[in-house]
This record gives sequence, C-alpha cells and structure tokens, in this order.
Amino acid sequence: MSIKVETKIKNTKATESTPKREEKKYKDPLNSWGVRVLMYSSEVGATVNEIAPNLTFALWVPAFMYLGADIYDKYKNDKNKFSPSGKRGMKEVIRQALTFFILPSAATIFGQKLTSPIGKLISDKLSINAKDGIYRHSKSVIEQSLHEHLSNKENFKEFMKTSLENRVKSLANTKETDNIFRKFYRYFTGYFSMVDADDKKLYSFAEKNADKIIELKEKLQNNNIDKSIPKRIFKKYHEVLPIMQKIYGKDYTENALKTALKEYQNYLIVKNKIIKTIGGVISCLLFTQPISYLVNKILMPKYITPGMDIIISKFNESNLLRQHVEKVDKTRKKIIQSKSILNVSEKKNNHSRDYSKDLYFEYPQEDPEHTFLQQISQLHSKQEKTSLKK
Repeated sequence: MSIKVETKIKNTKATESTPKREEKKYKDPLNSWGVRVLMYSSEVGATVNEIAPNLTFALWVPAFMYLGADIYDKYKNDKNKFSPSGKRGMKEVIRQALTFFILPSAATIFGQKLTSPIGKLISDKLSINAKDGIYRHSKSVIEQSLHEHLSNKENFKEFMKTSLENRVKSLANTKETDNIFRKFYRYFTGYFSMVDADDKKLYSFAEKNADKIIELKEKLQNNNIDKSIPKRIFKKYHEVLPIMQKIYGKDYTENALKTALKEYQNYLIVKNKIIKTIGGVISCLLFTQPISYLVNKILMPKYITPGMDIIISKFNESNLLRQHVEKVDKTRKKIIQSKSILNVSEKKNNHSRDYSKDLYFEYPQEDPEHTFLQQISQLHSKQEKTSLKK
C-alpha cells in the first residue's frame, strides 16, 4: 500500500511540474490591418468616383483580389483545419459584399446627398446637384450652338433659357412616370435636383453661367489670360485651334472654342464633385464601424446564416426525394423487365409443348399386334421356300 501511495504522489508531482499546453487561438492571416487595407480601397474608389472614374476602377482591383483570396481561404480551411465547405465560402461572399461593397457605397451616396444642400449657403442659394445640372446642360448647349448663338451674347442666353426650360419639363415628366425604384435611386443621386430647385434661382444662375461662357469666349479669341480661369483651358484651346485650321480652315475655329468652353464646364463640375466627395468620405468613415457591427453581429448570425441553413435543408430534402423517386423508378423497371422475360419464356415453353403434340398426332406409333402378325407371316414364307428347295 505504501508503494502505491508513493507512486500516486510522484504522479501528482509530475503532473503539477509539467505545464499544460495552452491551445493557441486562431488568428485569421487575412484579417490583419496590413492586408485588410486592400479591401478598403474599394470604399476610397467609391468616394473618388465623382472626380476620377479611371482611378476608381484601379482602386477596385486590390479589393477584388483581397476578396477572392479571403473567400478561397474560408472555403478551403476551417480555421486551422483543411475542410472545404461551399456553405462557408458562400457566407463569406455575402459578408464581404455587405461589409465592403453594398453598405459602404450606400453610405457614400447618402453622404454626398447630405452634402449637396451646403451649396444653398453660398450666394447663389442653389444646391450642389442643381449647379451640377446647370453645368452639364451648358455643355450640351455649347455643343449644339450655331455661329449666330456664339457670336451674339443675347442669342446665346435666350438659347440657354429655352433649352433649360425644355430640360426641366422633361425631367418633371420622367419624375412622374418613373417607377418607385428609379425614383428612389435618382433621388439620392440628385437626378431631379433642377426640378426641385427654385425656378428664379435656377434660371438666374444659368444666366450668370451663360455670361461667363461668352466672356471666356472673348478672352480666348483675344488671347487674354485671366487668373480666374485655369491655364489648362487656354492650353486646350491653343492645342485644338491649329489642328482645326489645318483641317477645315479659319471658318471652323468655333470648334476649338467649343472644346475649350466645354472643358471650362468640366472644371466647374469637378469643383462641385470635390465638395460632394469630401462629404462622401466623411459619411463612409462614420459608418464603417456601425456597418461592421450590423453585418457581423446582427445580419449574419440572426438572418443570413439561418436562412442559408433553411435553403440548404430544403435543397437536401428535395435531393433525397429525387433520389428516392429515381430508385423507385429503377426497381419498377427491373420488375417490369423480369416479368416480361418470364412471360416470354413461358410462351416459348408452351409453343414447344404444342409442337411436340402436333408431331405426336401427325406421326402416330404402329400397333404392336399388327407388327407381330407380320413377323409370323414372314417366318412361314421362309419355311415354305426352304421346303420347296429340298
């Protein structure tokens, strides 16, 4: 007994002396901030879209690369274990799409929409989206203008006013006839901003812009460089002018003027977009943490994961039912085939029996008594022949 007690004491001491191995917590290698920054490049691209659409496309490439790597990793591995699962990969697709694409883009558009009324605080008392609509409409007016419009200030202003009235009427008609989804989208993008604006303020701002366009035209023709006008406008004009003169002659210098005037409207549009972009960036940054909490703590565990489980269970049930129906059909086919084979064999047997009977009746056997008499007669005939010879 003493030996057993000593061994127990030694074992307990050994277990106390040897430290327990603590299991290391799993750390997602793609969840570190150094790598995760790639995913936020899409949000930066969404906010910069108003200024530089080409840069937006370039910024979305790293985000898609990170998204593909993360989805593949979650599909192949269950933390530290290699266990491919389509369900886990699909959950990751939904989570990433909500966290980094859909909801941040909505937050950016929402911030830009809230930033637009800031323009009413300036002297013109118009929203940024309404001013943007005037600049875009002025571009189309410059493109459609004839020599008589550009040569005369009043004609150009009248042409601007009548075309703007027609544009506002067409927007009002589309606003009434649009379905609810288009109305909702166009409301946030500021598509109907000129319809919602005050008419007097809208037309007075359009008239001021027309005055600036004619003033810029005169400065370009007289080669008067003004500090209020960007140098790239004059540069654009002097680049296009010699090309137009070589191709079309001096009468077509108005095409060079139109190109420079449209470039000036683009310059004003970009200035508006910068203000909207700042508002979108602020909104996106403010909503980053709430979006992450909403997706990871509410939407995924309470709605999306249970919904996916229901869909998968229903799919499995339908798949099992389909397999059961296929098995029943196969067994039925086998039974039908076996019955048909039995019927065919029975018919063959019956046919062979009938044939033998027919043979039996067609070729009956001889009577044994008749054959016996024949044999006796043959013997008598032989005896008589032998007696005669003697």
